[in-house]
Amino acid sequence: MEQATTIKRFRPHPLYILSNLWRYLFILLIPVLRGLYYVLINSFSFTKGFQLAVNLSSWVRGAWMDIFILLAFLSLGVLLWVTFTVEVSENGLLVKRGVFHRETTFLPSSRYCCVSVVAPLRIRIFGAVYLRVDTPGGNLQSADLLMMLKKDDSEQIIQILQTPQEITPQTPTREYKPKSRYVFLLAMITSNSFAGVLLISTFITEVGNILGQQFSAMIYGTFENVARTLAFGVPPAAFALACIMVFGYLCAFIASLFRHANFHVLRRKNLLKINAGLMTKRSYRIDVEKIGYLDIQRSLLTCILGVYSIFLSTVGYGKFKDDVSALIPCVRKKKLERSLQLLLPEYHLSARQIKPSRIRSLYRYTWRSVALLAAAWITRAVLCYFLPNWTELIAWVTFMTTIPLVWLLSVKIIDLNTAGISYEKGCYTLRYSKGFSLHQVIIRPERIAKIKRTQSLFQMRKGNCDLYIFSYSEGRKTHHIRDINREEAEKMFCGEPFS
Repeated sequence: MEQATTIKRFRPHPLYILSNLWRYLFILLIPVLRGLYYVLINSFSFTKGFQLAVNLSSWVRGAWMDIFILLAFLSLGVLLWVTFTVEVSENGLLVKRGVFHRETTFLPSSRYCCVSVVAPLRIRIFGAVYLRVDTPGGNLQSADLLMMLKKDDSEQIIQILQTPQEITPQTPTREYKPKSRYVFLLAMITSNSFAGVLLISTFITEVGNILGQQFSAMIYGTFENVARTLAFGVPPAAFALACIMVFGYLCAFIASLFRHANFHVLRRKNLLKINAGLMTKRSYRIDVEKIGYLDIQRSLLTCILGVYSIFLSTVGYGKFKDDVSALIPCVRKKKLERSLQLLLPEYHLSARQIKPSRIRSLYRYTWRSVALLAAAWITRAVLCYFLPNWTELIAWVTFMTTIPLVWLLSVKIIDLNTAGISYEKGCYTLRYSKGFSLHQVIIRPERIAKIKRTQSLFQMRKGNCDLYIFSYSEGRKTHHIRDINREEAEKMFCGEPFS
């Protein structure tokens, strides 16, 4: 392990003692505090006066086991706090932790991709924040370092390690702050009902674990009764599903709006700093040289509105579900290049040089969507024939299924007219669709890990191919461009045909 002179040693915020054991402490605190409450109530008598000492000793004799276990848990928390240290050196961070199983990790400063500070309101009021450090050596589920620190301590660590030495207070700073309506629009287009439903169910489950399963059953039962009462002319199950989807979307939208509030970006030298958040403050510091690629995304709605959202892909940024992943929330086409040049002039968006044929490639782009639409309506006819009593519900479900499928077909038609590849000023621009989103990926050649070409029998006759371009940022990413000319694609990437 690399050795270096330690500049300073840090320990977690004292709140860390409780944060690791809170769920277990909460279970133990209920009987202990309840017993203590009755001791205080029963300590006063009109005839004998105040007898706290007598009642307290009686309570200790009855609750000694609970008190002992509570103190044991607190002692374990203190030990975990004492043995968790971060030593800062000129070469990186040396992390030591563990009581019975000691673990020592060294994070070289040259390998940091993203250093994040996350400050939820529940710990911010105690002067604590979470410091997160991500390197290419970490996994997809957790950060290389996640530590609850005092705010001043986290700022000291960042100042020592993350800020390049050549940056001074006089270093020119470029700043981008979107208008509020663009943040609102980003929250609207990035929210989905499934995420909202998951958020609601997780909240109800967690509260149920604390207050008892009867609370969860009461919430779900109340919702079922309301759905049955309000479902006029619609099957109750269908109405309940629609309510869940709408309410889930609203919850996801509000969460996304809070997450992206106060969004602004600063660029100084090769350091990109992104701040956002209302209830939970988030700050990300990204080394520009470690960026994987830029992803300019559109949906059918943003195509109609004529706006683009630019997302940044690098290790550690947008890693968790409650993270921010945008670089520019929303921007109109005429300001797209200007915004990119302001923050990341190293990346250049170019016009298509290789593209699919609108007529000959139509089948390759639309056959899946058309097949799903046909399957939905054939299934409806079969189910209505065999289950005539369920015709109303089957018709409603088919109609609700048709809407996203028509939406998907529209996206694929737009993709047919916009897909392609280009190379200019040291950057590839890859245009393709994935699901309901349209992507324009700007990637530098050194960030491409692998290129794969596939051909069907029909594509061999036409001289076309599907191109898969693999890159690595937070895990492996695949960029799939369909049905483009094989020889032109090979010449662009290799200068000669590849097998």
